[in-house]
Amino acid sequence: MESLEIQAIDKLLSPDKLMTVNKFLDLLGTLDNLGFIDLVNGALQDQELIGKIMGSIINDNTLSWVTQLNNVTPLIQILLEKETTESLNYALNFLSALKNSGILEPIIGMLNDPDALGKVMGALINDKTLQIIANWGPTLDLVNAIGNALTQENKPVKSLFDMYKMLKDPEIQKGMGVLFGIIKELGKISK
Repeated sequence: MESLEIQAIDKLLSPDKLMTVNKFLDLLGTLDNLGFIDLVNGALQDQELIGKIMGSIINDNTLSWVTQLNNVTPLIQILLEKETTESLNYALNFLSALKNSGILEPIIGMLNDPDALGKVMGALINDKTLQIIANWGPTLDLVNAIGNALTQENKPVKSLFDMYKMLKDPEIQKGMGVLFGIIKELGKISK
């Protein structure tokens, strides 16, 4: 037993440990000069105060939280990821901007008013919007085709002969058919 005590004292007396002990003693001296140690000592001797502190720390809510800690840990790990915190920060800034612009209040009001919500949902979910959703793939194809045509270099058509040569291309023939189909549909709906 005596050799363990000597080893402990030897470790404590090493230069780096003595520096740490000195810093700790300086900290205790500062806390004592500020009266903090007397305050803590007095608080520790006040059984009623200790009971209140322990009661606030150890209660049904904290015990429940501690027992659920394993369930919450994966969520906390997700929240600590850089990408998640950046996304949450972006979302919260977005909500703050909506609130500051005054847009959020009417939305919240609408969500709390079943009649208004029903009217908005009826306007959003109708035959036309369902048709757009059902034909979303071809609509995206059309948008992509227009984007491709605008970004690539196209030969200028300078004469009827140039147009005639282009009409021999099967893709142009299909495109012209689609274009005339669109023109026909526009004619049907115009009044």
